[in-house]
Amino acid sequence: MLKFFGARGAKKHAHDEHEMSCTSLCCARPGARVCVLEICGPELEACKLRDLGVREGAVVSLMSHGDPILVRVDGARIGIGEAAAQNVLCEYLP
Repeated sequence: MLKFFGARGAKKHAHDEHEMSCTSLCCARPGARVCVLEICGPELEACKLRDLGVREGAVVSLMSHGDPILVRVDGARIGIGEAAAQNVLCEYLP
């Protein structure tokens, strides 16, 4: 599990550190289908996302931006807060 803390202990978001080939869920285009690569951030938050179906290897469709961000995963439509969505690293699917 990666930790994202700056010099003064301020939390940095995972999408500030990600590679060019992937994006965080909060930055994905509406209508895009993405595959979850990694969930960063606090373990409790990551466990809650996994319980909702947003887990490594899951295919997620971004429905709309806002706070919460609406996504479809495993046939269910769920809302994810923007702060939590920043810690979900994804790769675009064709």
